[in-house]
Amino acid sequence: MPPRIEPVATPDEEQRAVLATTLPRADGAPLNVFATLAHVPRLARRVSALGGYFAVHAAIAPRDRELVVLRTALRVGSDYEIAHHRVIGAVAGLSEEEMDAAVDPDAAYAWAPADAALLALTDELCATHHVSDATWTALADRDDAERIELLILVGTDALLGNVLNGLGVETDSSPPAT
Repeated sequence: MPPRIEPVATPDEEQRAVLATTLPRADGAPLNVFATLAHVPRLARRVSALGGYFAVHAAIAPRDRELVVLRTALRVGSDYEIAHHRVIGAVAGLSEEEMDAAVDPDAAYAWAPADAALLALTDELCATHHVSDATWTALADRDDAERIELLILVGTDALLGNVLNGLGVETDSSPPAT
């Protein structure tokens, strides 16, 4: 499907300011997600700030974050997010085998209990919009800040995946800079 709204090709001053704060492609150009959201600069700034929080300030470890993002992307059917977060996931410490299993829940993979709990949280939130008591208990080794962040991370990435799908944002020709 072609993009329903093309990425901004010639940004105005406000759009340039927003794009300057986002993760670029490896070739330096803005990622299509941000160039598309730049049509609404104030909203793009806020979406970028939330993503930036998870990349820079979160209590969740980068590897755990990327595991959750990949599974969320699978659950909302966001090929864009899967492609981009496989690159970021590798930098964060996920193996190819782990990333393959994260985006294929039928894959035979022996997850460590902590990883299995992250995936269960993600699957439950995406399927039912709730977290079972058993899964919450399996996350008891995480502090309250991490558990709150995990819930918001799944919600944020589900929202973004749905937006990407709805807009038909094309996967970038160059991967994200890491």
